[in-house]
Amino acid sequence: MLLYTGLAWCADAMEMMLLSFLGPAAKCEWGLSPSQESLITSVVFVGTMSGAYAWGSLGDAKGRRLGFFATALLTFSFGVLSALAPSYGWLIFFRFWVGLGLGGVPVSFTLYMEFMPTKGRGVWLIWLEAFWTLGSCLEAGLAWLVLDSLGWRWLIGLSSIPLGLLMVLYPLLPETPYWLVLNGDLAAAEAVLQRMARINGVPLPESGLVLDSKKPQAVDKPSASESWQARLLQPFQAVAAQLKEILSGGLLETTLLLQFIWFTNALAYYGLVLLTTSASQSTSAQCDAQGQLQIRQEDLLSIFVTSTAEMPGMLFASLLVDFLGRKRTLVASLLLCGAATSALVWAPSSHTVLLFLGRAAVMASYTTLYVYTPEVYPTQVRSFGLGVCNACSRFGALLSPFLTVDLVEHGHPRLAEATLAACCVIAALLTWLLPIETKSRSLLVQASTKGKVSDLEGTEDVTEQEDVAEPASSPQHRWRHQRYRPLHHGGADSPFNADSSDSSL
Repeated sequence: MLLYTGLAWCADAMEMMLLSFLGPAAKCEWGLSPSQESLITSVVFVGTMSGAYAWGSLGDAKGRRLGFFATALLTFSFGVLSALAPSYGWLIFFRFWVGLGLGGVPVSFTLYMEFMPTKGRGVWLIWLEAFWTLGSCLEAGLAWLVLDSLGWRWLIGLSSIPLGLLMVLYPLLPETPYWLVLNGDLAAAEAVLQRMARINGVPLPESGLVLDSKKPQAVDKPSASESWQARLLQPFQAVAAQLKEILSGGLLETTLLLQFIWFTNALAYYGLVLLTTSASQSTSAQCDAQGQLQIRQEDLLSIFVTSTAEMPGMLFASLLVDFLGRKRTLVASLLLCGAATSALVWAPSSHTVLLFLGRAAVMASYTTLYVYTPEVYPTQVRSFGLGVCNACSRFGALLSPFLTVDLVEHGHPRLAEATLAACCVIAALLTWLLPIETKSRSLLVQASTKGKVSDLEGTEDVTEQEDVAEPASSPQHRWRHQRYRPLHHGGADSPFNADSSDSSL
Protein backbone atom coordinates (compact mmCIF):
# COMPACT_ATOMS: atom_id res chain seq x y z
CA MET A 1 0.00 0.00 0.00
CA LEU A 2 2.85 2.38 0.85
CA LEU A 3 4.58 1.69 -2.46
CA TYR A 4 1.41 2.05 -4.53
CA THR A 5 0.11 5.28 -3.00
CA GLY A 6 3.70 6.53 -2.79
CA LEU A 7 3.96 6.16 -6.55
CA ALA A 8 1.10 8.65 -6.88
CA TRP A 9 2.93 11.17 -4.71
CA CYS A 10 6.12 10.60 -6.67
CA ALA A 11 4.26 11.32 -9.92
CA ASP A 12 2.63 14.44 -8.46
CA ALA A 13 5.99 15.80 -7.31
CA MET A 14 7.55 15.13 -10.71
CA GLU A 15 4.76 17.05 -12.45
CA MET A 16 5.17 19.97 -10.04
CA MET A 17 8.97 20.05 -10.35
CA LEU A 18 8.60 19.81 -14.12
CA LEU A 19 7.01 23.27 -14.11
CA SER A 20 10.34 24.81 -13.12
CA PHE A 21 11.88 23.65 -16.41
CA LEU A 22 8.88 23.66 -18.74
CA GLY A 23 8.24 27.42 -18.61
CA PRO A 24 11.77 28.51 -19.57
CA ALA A 25 12.00 25.79 -22.25
CA ALA A 26 8.70 26.83 -23.85
CA LYS A 27 9.80 30.46 -23.64
CA CYS A 28 12.82 29.64 -25.81
CA GLU A 29 10.84 27.63 -28.36
CA TRP A 30 7.97 30.08 -28.83
CA GLY A 31 9.50 33.41 -27.72
CA LEU A 32 7.16 33.90 -24.78
CA SER A 33 6.93 36.93 -22.51
CA PRO A 34 7.49 36.55 -18.72
CA SER A 35 3.72 36.65 -18.13
CA GLN A 36 3.10 33.95 -20.74
CA GLU A 37 5.83 31.84 -19.18
CA SER A 38 4.25 32.22 -15.72
CA LEU A 39 0.86 31.23 -17.14
CA ILE A 40 2.19 27.76 -18.01
CA THR A 41 2.68 27.16 -14.29
CA SER A 42 -0.41 28.99 -13.08
CA VAL A 43 -2.83 27.20 -15.40
CA VAL A 44 -1.83 23.88 -13.80
CA PHE A 45 -2.76 25.24 -10.39
CA VAL A 46 -6.06 26.58 -11.73
CA GLY A 47 -6.79 23.03 -12.82
CA THR A 48 -5.84 21.57 -9.45
CA MET A 49 -8.06 24.08 -7.67
CA SER A 50 -10.97 23.01 -9.86
CA GLY A 51 -10.23 19.31 -9.53
CA ALA A 52 -9.71 19.25 -5.77
CA TYR A 53 -13.42 19.78 -5.03
CA ALA A 54 -14.64 17.31 -7.65
CA TRP A 55 -12.17 14.50 -6.91
CA GLY A 56 -12.57 14.85 -3.15
CA SER A 57 -16.34 14.58 -3.48
CA LEU A 58 -16.00 11.63 -5.87
CA GLY A 59 -13.65 9.85 -3.46
CA ASP A 60 -16.13 10.25 -0.61
CA ALA A 61 -19.18 9.30 -2.69
CA LYS A 62 -17.90 6.52 -4.97
CA GLY A 63 -14.88 5.22 -3.10
CA ARG A 64 -11.20 5.96 -2.78
CA ARG A 65 -10.22 3.40 -5.45
CA LEU A 66 -12.33 4.94 -8.21
CA GLY A 67 -11.24 8.49 -7.38
CA PHE A 68 -7.61 7.39 -7.34
CA PHE A 69 -7.80 5.67 -10.73
CA ALA A 70 -9.70 8.50 -12.43
CA THR A 71 -7.13 11.11 -11.40
CA ALA A 72 -4.21 8.95 -12.55
CA LEU A 73 -5.83 8.25 -15.93
CA LEU A 74 -6.62 11.92 -16.61
CA THR A 75 -3.19 13.17 -15.55
CA PHE A 76 -1.34 10.52 -17.55
CA SER A 77 -3.37 11.08 -20.72
CA PHE A 78 -2.96 14.85 -20.83
CA GLY A 79 0.63 14.62 -19.63
CA VAL A 80 1.51 12.62 -22.73
CA LEU A 81 -0.50 15.01 -24.91
CA SER A 82 1.46 17.93 -23.41
CA ALA A 83 4.64 16.42 -24.82
CA LEU A 84 3.04 16.53 -28.28
CA ALA A 85 1.62 20.07 -28.02
CA PRO A 86 2.06 21.81 -31.40
CA SER A 87 1.70 25.37 -30.04
CA TYR A 88 1.63 27.47 -26.89
CA GLY A 89 -2.17 27.53 -26.84
CA TRP A 90 -2.42 23.74 -26.98
CA LEU A 91 0.20 23.41 -24.26
CA ILE A 92 -1.85 25.69 -21.97
CA PHE A 93 -4.98 23.62 -22.71
CA PHE A 94 -3.28 20.29 -22.00
CA ARG A 95 -1.56 21.53 -18.85
CA PHE A 96 -4.90 22.72 -17.43
CA TRP A 97 -6.23 19.17 -17.71
CA VAL A 98 -3.06 17.81 -16.16
CA GLY A 99 -3.70 20.14 -13.24
CA LEU A 100 -7.31 19.00 -13.04
CA GLY A 101 -6.10 15.43 -12.62
CA LEU A 102 -3.45 16.39 -10.08
CA GLY A 103 -6.18 17.97 -7.97
CA GLY A 104 -7.29 14.46 -7.01
CA VAL A 105 -3.93 13.14 -5.82
CA PRO A 106 -4.84 13.80 -2.13
CA VAL A 107 -7.43 11.00 -2.50
CA SER A 108 -4.46 8.62 -2.40
CA PHE A 109 -3.37 10.14 0.90
CA THR A 110 -6.84 9.54 2.37
CA LEU A 111 -6.82 5.99 1.06
CA TYR A 112 -3.44 5.25 2.61
CA MET A 113 -4.33 6.89 5.93
CA GLU A 114 -7.45 4.76 6.35
CA PHE A 115 -5.28 1.63 6.41
CA MET A 116 -2.98 2.99 9.14
CA PRO A 117 -3.27 2.15 12.87
CA THR A 118 -3.52 5.02 15.36
CA LYS A 119 -0.19 4.15 16.96
CA GLY A 120 2.63 5.61 14.88
CA ARG A 121 0.24 6.87 12.21
CA GLY A 122 2.06 10.19 11.89
CA VAL A 123 5.37 8.53 11.10
CA TRP A 124 3.79 6.17 8.55
CA LEU A 125 2.13 9.12 6.80
CA ILE A 126 5.46 10.92 6.66
CA TRP A 127 6.94 7.85 4.97
CA LEU A 128 4.35 8.42 2.26
CA GLU A 129 5.54 12.02 1.97
CA ALA A 130 9.04 10.63 1.35
CA PHE A 131 7.85 9.70 -2.13
CA TRP A 132 7.18 13.37 -2.84
CA THR A 133 10.80 14.14 -2.05
CA LEU A 134 11.85 11.19 -4.18
CA GLY A 135 9.78 12.53 -7.08
CA SER A 136 11.28 16.01 -6.78
CA CYS A 137 14.80 14.63 -6.82
CA LEU A 138 13.99 12.27 -9.71
CA GLU A 139 12.62 15.12 -11.81
CA ALA A 140 15.60 17.34 -11.07
CA GLY A 141 17.95 14.49 -11.95
CA LEU A 142 15.96 13.66 -15.08
CA ALA A 143 16.17 17.28 -16.23
CA TRP A 144 19.90 17.21 -15.58
CA LEU A 145 20.23 14.16 -17.82
CA VAL A 146 17.83 14.82 -20.72
CA LEU A 147 16.83 18.50 -20.90
CA ASP A 148 19.86 19.65 -22.90
CA SER A 149 20.23 16.51 -25.01
CA LEU A 150 16.62 15.47 -25.76
CA GLY A 151 14.56 18.58 -24.98
CA TRP A 152 11.53 19.42 -22.86
CA ARG A 153 9.09 17.17 -24.78
CA TRP A 154 11.02 14.06 -23.82
CA LEU A 155 11.24 15.36 -20.26
CA ILE A 156 7.42 15.59 -20.08
CA GLY A 157 6.95 12.14 -21.59
CA LEU A 158 9.41 10.43 -19.25
CA SER A 159 7.84 12.21 -16.29
CA SER A 160 4.52 10.44 -17.01
CA ILE A 161 5.91 6.93 -16.48
CA PRO A 162 4.93 6.63 -12.78
CA LEU A 163 1.31 7.44 -13.65
CA GLY A 164 1.31 4.68 -16.24
CA LEU A 165 2.53 2.22 -13.61
CA LEU A 166 -0.31 3.26 -11.31
CA MET A 167 -2.91 2.26 -13.88
CA VAL A 168 -1.23 -1.07 -14.58
CA LEU A 169 -1.22 -1.98 -10.85
CA TYR A 170 -4.73 -0.65 -10.15
CA PRO A 171 -6.45 -4.10 -9.99
CA LEU A 172 -4.39 -4.90 -6.87
CA LEU A 173 -5.71 -1.90 -4.94
CA PRO A 174 -8.38 -2.60 -2.26
CA GLU A 175 -11.08 -0.23 -1.01
CA THR A 176 -10.65 1.10 2.54
CA PRO A 177 -12.64 -0.53 5.37
CA TYR A 178 -13.57 2.91 6.73
CA TRP A 179 -15.33 3.87 3.51
CA LEU A 180 -16.98 0.47 3.15
CA VAL A 181 -18.37 0.61 6.70
CA LEU A 182 -19.61 4.16 6.22
CA ASN A 183 -21.52 2.97 3.15
CA GLY A 184 -22.99 -0.02 4.96
CA ASP A 185 -20.95 -2.75 3.25
CA LEU A 186 -19.69 -4.57 6.36
CA ALA A 187 -19.09 -7.82 4.48
CA ALA A 188 -16.67 -6.14 2.06
CA ALA A 189 -14.93 -4.35 4.94
CA GLU A 190 -14.55 -7.68 6.73
CA ALA A 191 -13.06 -9.23 3.59
CA VAL A 192 -10.47 -6.45 3.32
CA LEU A 193 -9.55 -6.89 6.98
CA GLN A 194 -9.20 -10.64 6.46
CA ARG A 195 -6.84 -9.97 3.57
CA MET A 196 -4.81 -7.63 5.77
CA ALA A 197 -4.70 -10.22 8.55
CA ARG A 198 -3.59 -12.95 6.15
CA ILE A 199 -0.77 -10.85 4.69
CA ASN A 200 0.36 -9.64 8.11
CA GLY A 201 0.15 -13.14 9.60
CA VAL A 202 -2.23 -12.03 12.37
CA PRO A 203 -5.56 -13.84 13.00
CA LEU A 204 -8.77 -11.83 13.17
CA PRO A 205 -10.63 -12.01 16.50
CA GLU A 206 -13.79 -14.11 16.57
CA SER A 207 -15.90 -11.13 17.65
CA GLY A 208 -15.78 -9.73 14.13
CA LEU A 209 -16.16 -6.09 13.13
CA VAL A 210 -17.25 -3.89 16.06
CA LEU A 211 -18.58 -0.36 15.68
CA ASP A 212 -18.93 2.21 18.43
CA SER A 213 -22.62 3.13 18.90
CA LYS A 214 -25.13 2.58 16.15
CA LYS A 215 -24.36 1.38 12.65
CA PRO A 216 -23.41 4.25 10.32
CA GLN A 217 -25.97 5.13 7.72
CA ALA A 218 -25.10 4.40 4.12
CA VAL A 219 -24.58 7.37 1.86
CA ASP A 220 -27.71 8.27 -0.06
CA LYS A 221 -27.65 7.31 -3.73
CA PRO A 222 -30.03 8.35 -6.50
CA SER A 223 -32.77 5.83 -7.28
CA ALA A 224 -33.56 4.53 -10.75
CA SER A 225 -36.90 6.37 -10.73
CA GLU A 226 -35.37 9.83 -10.32
CA SER A 227 -35.53 12.24 -13.25
CA TRP A 228 -32.46 13.10 -15.28
CA GLN A 229 -32.61 16.63 -13.82
CA ALA A 230 -32.32 15.22 -10.31
CA ARG A 231 -29.44 12.98 -11.37
CA LEU A 232 -27.71 15.93 -13.00
CA LEU A 233 -27.99 18.01 -9.84
CA GLN A 234 -27.03 15.19 -7.48
CA PRO A 235 -23.21 15.70 -7.66
CA PHE A 236 -23.61 19.45 -7.02
CA GLN A 237 -25.94 18.76 -4.11
CA ALA A 238 -23.40 16.33 -2.69
CA VAL A 239 -20.65 18.95 -2.88
CA ALA A 240 -22.94 21.53 -1.24
CA ALA A 241 -23.79 19.10 1.56
CA GLN A 242 -20.13 18.35 2.20
CA LEU A 243 -19.24 22.03 2.20
CA LYS A 244 -21.97 22.61 4.77
CA GLU A 245 -20.54 19.77 6.88
CA ILE A 246 -16.99 21.18 7.05
CA LEU A 247 -18.18 24.79 7.45
CA SER A 248 -20.51 24.25 10.39
CA GLY A 249 -20.35 23.32 14.05
CA GLY A 250 -17.00 22.33 15.49
CA LEU A 251 -15.33 22.06 12.06
CA LEU A 252 -15.91 25.68 11.02
CA GLU A 253 -13.04 27.28 12.94
CA THR A 254 -10.60 24.52 12.00
CA THR A 255 -11.53 24.66 8.30
CA LEU A 256 -11.17 28.44 8.07
CA LEU A 257 -7.79 28.48 9.82
CA LEU A 258 -6.52 25.64 7.66
CA GLN A 259 -7.33 27.53 4.46
CA PHE A 260 -4.73 30.24 5.09
CA ILE A 261 -2.20 27.76 6.50
CA TRP A 262 -2.46 25.59 3.37
CA PHE A 263 -2.34 28.69 1.16
CA THR A 264 0.89 29.83 2.83
CA ASN A 265 2.54 26.42 2.70
CA ALA A 266 1.98 26.15 -1.05
CA LEU A 267 3.03 29.75 -1.65
CA ALA A 268 6.24 29.22 0.32
CA TYR A 269 7.02 25.76 -1.09
CA TYR A 270 6.54 26.55 -4.76
CA GLY A 271 7.91 30.04 -4.26
CA LEU A 272 11.18 28.63 -2.92
CA VAL A 273 11.31 26.03 -5.70
CA LEU A 274 10.87 28.72 -8.34
CA LEU A 275 13.31 31.05 -6.57
CA THR A 276 15.89 28.28 -6.78
CA THR A 277 15.43 27.74 -10.51
CA SER A 278 14.91 31.45 -11.28
CA ALA A 279 18.16 32.37 -9.57
CA SER A 280 20.07 29.78 -11.59
CA GLN A 281 18.36 30.50 -14.89
CA SER A 282 18.62 34.27 -14.60
CA THR A 283 22.40 33.98 -14.70
CA SER A 284 22.99 30.94 -16.91
CA ALA A 285 19.93 30.05 -18.99
CA GLN A 286 20.10 30.94 -22.66
CA CYS A 287 18.16 30.10 -25.79
CA ASP A 288 20.23 28.70 -28.65
CA ALA A 289 19.68 29.37 -32.36
CA GLN A 290 17.24 26.45 -32.62
CA GLY A 291 15.04 27.80 -29.80
CA GLN A 292 16.24 25.25 -27.26
CA LEU A 293 16.86 26.07 -23.60
CA GLN A 294 20.51 25.84 -22.55
CA ILE A 295 21.34 25.68 -18.83
CA ARG A 296 24.79 25.01 -17.47
CA GLN A 297 25.19 21.50 -16.09
CA GLU A 298 26.56 22.86 -12.83
CA ASP A 299 23.37 24.89 -12.33
CA LEU A 300 21.17 21.87 -13.02
CA LEU A 301 23.26 19.97 -10.49
CA SER A 302 22.77 22.81 -7.99
CA ILE A 303 18.99 22.57 -8.48
CA PHE A 304 19.19 18.82 -7.87
CA VAL A 305 21.21 19.28 -4.68
CA THR A 306 18.79 21.93 -3.39
CA SER A 307 15.90 19.52 -3.99
CA THR A 308 17.51 17.03 -1.62
CA ALA A 309 16.86 19.56 1.18
CA GLU A 310 13.41 18.04 1.47
CA MET A 311 14.92 14.87 2.95
CA PRO A 312 16.18 16.44 6.20
CA GLY A 313 12.95 18.42 6.40
CA MET A 314 10.94 15.24 6.26
CA LEU A 315 13.21 13.63 8.84
CA PHE A 316 12.68 16.64 11.11
CA ALA A 317 8.91 16.18 10.85
CA SER A 318 9.06 12.41 11.42
CA LEU A 319 11.03 12.86 14.65
CA LEU A 320 8.67 15.46 16.11
CA VAL A 321 5.18 14.80 14.78
CA ASP A 322 4.38 11.97 17.25
CA PHE A 323 6.55 13.46 20.01
CA LEU A 324 5.62 17.14 20.15
CA GLY A 325 2.35 16.71 18.29
CA ARG A 326 1.12 18.00 14.95
CA LYS A 327 0.51 21.63 15.93
CA ARG A 328 3.85 22.31 17.62
CA THR A 329 5.77 20.66 14.80
CA LEU A 330 3.88 22.75 12.24
CA VAL A 331 4.52 26.00 14.16
CA ALA A 332 8.24 25.26 14.50
CA SER A 333 8.58 24.41 10.80
CA LEU A 334 6.79 27.55 9.62
CA LEU A 335 8.85 29.81 11.88
CA LEU A 336 12.08 28.18 10.68
CA CYS A 337 11.00 28.65 7.05
CA GLY A 338 10.14 32.28 7.74
CA ALA A 339 13.52 32.87 9.38
CA ALA A 340 15.47 31.27 6.52
CA THR A 341 13.51 33.17 3.86
CA SER A 342 13.83 36.52 5.63
CA ALA A 343 17.57 35.92 5.96
CA LEU A 344 17.73 35.80 2.16
CA VAL A 345 16.83 39.50 2.17
CA TRP A 346 19.79 40.44 4.37
CA ALA A 347 22.34 37.82 3.32
CA PRO A 348 21.94 37.15 -0.43
CA SER A 349 25.53 35.86 -0.58
CA SER A 350 24.36 32.77 1.39
CA HIS A 351 21.63 32.14 -1.17
CA THR A 352 22.19 28.39 -1.66
CA VAL A 353 22.49 27.55 2.05
CA LEU A 354 19.42 29.58 3.03
CA LEU A 355 17.34 28.15 0.19
CA PHE A 356 18.38 24.67 1.33
CA LEU A 357 17.27 25.45 4.89
CA GLY A 358 14.03 27.07 3.71
CA ARG A 359 13.18 24.10 1.49
CA ALA A 360 13.83 21.72 4.39
CA ALA A 361 11.61 23.73 6.76
CA VAL A 362 8.70 24.17 4.36
CA MET A 363 8.82 20.47 3.49
CA ALA A 364 8.56 19.64 7.20
CA SER A 365 5.61 22.01 7.46
CA TYR A 366 3.85 20.63 4.38
CA THR A 367 4.43 17.06 5.55
CA THR A 368 2.97 17.74 8.99
CA LEU A 369 -0.01 19.54 7.48
CA TYR A 370 -0.81 16.54 5.30
CA VAL A 371 -0.78 14.37 8.42
CA TYR A 372 -2.92 16.72 10.51
CA THR A 373 -5.65 17.76 8.09
CA PRO A 374 -7.26 14.39 7.20
CA GLU A 375 -7.07 13.39 10.88
CA VAL A 376 -9.36 16.30 11.75
CA TYR A 377 -12.18 15.32 9.38
CA PRO A 378 -14.48 12.29 9.72
CA THR A 379 -14.59 9.60 7.05
CA GLN A 380 -17.74 10.95 5.38
CA VAL A 381 -15.95 14.21 4.43
CA ARG A 382 -12.28 13.32 4.93
CA SER A 383 -11.33 13.18 1.27
CA PHE A 384 -13.44 16.24 0.49
CA GLY A 385 -12.08 18.25 3.43
CA LEU A 386 -8.52 17.48 2.40
CA GLY A 387 -9.44 18.37 -1.18
CA VAL A 388 -10.84 21.76 -0.17
CA CYS A 389 -7.68 22.59 1.76
CA ASN A 390 -5.59 21.37 -1.16
CA ALA A 391 -7.59 23.59 -3.53
CA CYS A 392 -6.83 26.61 -1.35
CA SER A 393 -3.17 25.67 -1.36
CA ARG A 394 -3.22 25.62 -5.14
CA PHE A 395 -4.35 29.23 -5.08
CA GLY A 396 -1.11 29.99 -3.25
CA ALA A 397 0.78 27.89 -5.76
CA LEU A 398 -0.96 29.76 -8.59
CA LEU A 399 0.33 33.08 -7.26
CA SER A 400 3.86 31.78 -6.62
CA PRO A 401 5.22 32.20 -10.19
CA PHE A 402 4.00 35.79 -10.34
CA LEU A 403 5.55 36.45 -6.92
CA THR A 404 8.87 34.84 -7.81
CA VAL A 405 9.49 34.51 -11.57
CA ASP A 406 8.08 37.92 -12.48
CA LEU A 407 9.70 39.78 -9.58
CA VAL A 408 13.09 38.13 -10.10
CA GLU A 409 13.06 38.89 -13.82
CA HIS A 410 12.11 42.51 -13.06
CA GLY A 411 14.95 42.84 -10.53
CA HIS A 412 13.02 42.58 -7.22
CA PRO A 413 14.04 39.26 -5.61
CA ARG A 414 14.21 40.78 -2.10
CA LEU A 415 10.52 41.77 -2.25
CA ALA A 416 9.56 38.21 -3.15
CA GLU A 417 11.59 36.77 -0.28
CA ALA A 418 10.22 39.23 2.30
CA THR A 419 6.63 38.45 1.27
CA LEU A 420 7.16 34.69 1.67
CA ALA A 421 8.74 35.20 5.09
CA ALA A 422 5.87 37.36 6.36
CA CYS A 423 3.26 34.83 5.23
CA CYS A 424 5.10 32.01 7.04
CA VAL A 425 5.12 33.91 10.34
CA ILE A 426 1.40 34.71 10.08
CA ALA A 427 0.60 31.07 9.27
CA ALA A 428 2.59 29.92 12.32
CA LEU A 429 0.50 32.18 14.56
CA LEU A 430 -2.75 30.87 13.05
CA THR A 431 -1.56 27.28 13.50
CA TRP A 432 -1.29 27.90 17.23
CA LEU A 433 -5.00 28.86 17.21
CA LEU A 434 -6.14 25.53 15.74
CA PRO A 435 -8.65 24.15 18.28
CA ILE A 436 -7.53 20.52 18.41
CA GLU A 437 -4.42 18.36 18.47
CA THR A 438 -4.89 15.06 16.60
CA LYS A 439 -1.87 13.24 18.02
CA SER A 440 -2.85 9.68 19.14
CA ARG A 441 -6.51 10.26 18.28
CA SER A 442 -8.52 7.59 16.48
CA LEU A 443 -9.85 8.40 13.02
CA LEU A 444 -13.50 9.46 13.01
CA VAL A 445 -16.17 7.73 10.95
CA GLN A 446 -19.03 10.21 11.34
CA ALA A 447 -19.63 13.60 12.91
CA SER A 448 -22.58 15.87 13.51
CA THR A 449 -22.59 19.66 13.57
CA LYS A 450 -23.43 19.82 17.26
CA GLY A 451 -20.91 21.10 19.77
CA LYS A 452 -17.30 21.93 19.14
CA VAL A 453 -14.39 19.85 17.96
CA SER A 454 -12.28 21.54 20.62
CA ASP A 455 -14.16 19.48 23.24
CA LEU A 456 -11.70 16.71 22.36
CA GLU A 457 -8.53 18.78 22.83
CA GLY A 458 -5.81 16.94 24.67
CA THR A 459 -7.37 13.46 24.71
CA GLU A 460 -5.08 10.54 23.94
CA ASP A 461 -7.88 8.25 22.77
CA VAL A 462 -11.35 9.70 22.30
CA THR A 463 -13.39 6.57 22.82
CA GLU A 464 -11.47 5.20 25.78
CA GLN A 465 -11.48 8.49 27.70
CA GLU A 466 -15.19 8.96 27.21
CA ASP A 467 -15.89 5.44 28.49
CA VAL A 468 -13.88 6.08 31.66
CA ALA A 469 -15.24 9.55 32.36
CA GLU A 470 -18.95 8.92 31.75
CA PRO A 471 -21.39 6.05 32.31
CA ALA A 472 -22.59 4.43 29.11
CA SER A 473 -26.14 5.51 29.89
CA SER A 474 -25.35 9.20 30.34
CA PRO A 475 -26.65 11.69 27.75
CA GLN A 476 -23.13 13.06 27.26
CA HIS A 477 -21.79 9.57 26.45
CA ARG A 478 -24.55 8.86 23.93
CA TRP A 479 -24.16 12.27 22.24
CA ARG A 480 -20.40 11.99 21.85
CA HIS A 481 -20.58 8.46 20.49
CA GLN A 482 -23.19 9.50 17.94
CA ARG A 483 -20.99 12.40 16.92
CA TYR A 484 -17.57 10.75 16.77
CA ARG A 485 -17.37 7.07 15.95
CA PRO A 486 -13.95 5.52 15.41
CA LEU A 487 -13.84 2.17 13.64
CA HIS A 488 -12.45 -0.83 15.52
CA HIS A 489 -12.01 -4.49 14.86
CA GLY A 490 -12.57 -6.20 18.17
CA GLY A 491 -9.69 -7.80 19.99
CA ALA A 492 -6.13 -6.85 20.86
CA ASP A 493 -4.63 -8.92 18.06
CA SER A 494 -6.58 -7.24 15.30
CA PRO A 495 -4.44 -6.00 12.39
CA PHE A 496 -6.71 -2.94 12.29
CA ASN A 497 -6.62 -2.27 16.04
CA ALA A 498 -5.55 1.20 17.17
CA ASP A 499 -2.62 -0.22 19.14
CA SER A 500 -1.22 -2.27 16.27
CA SER A 501 2.00 -1.03 14.76
CA ASP A 502 1.99 -3.30 11.70
CA SER A 503 0.67 -1.38 8.72
CA SER A 504 1.80 -3.46 5.78
CA LEU A 505 -0.70 -4.69 3.24
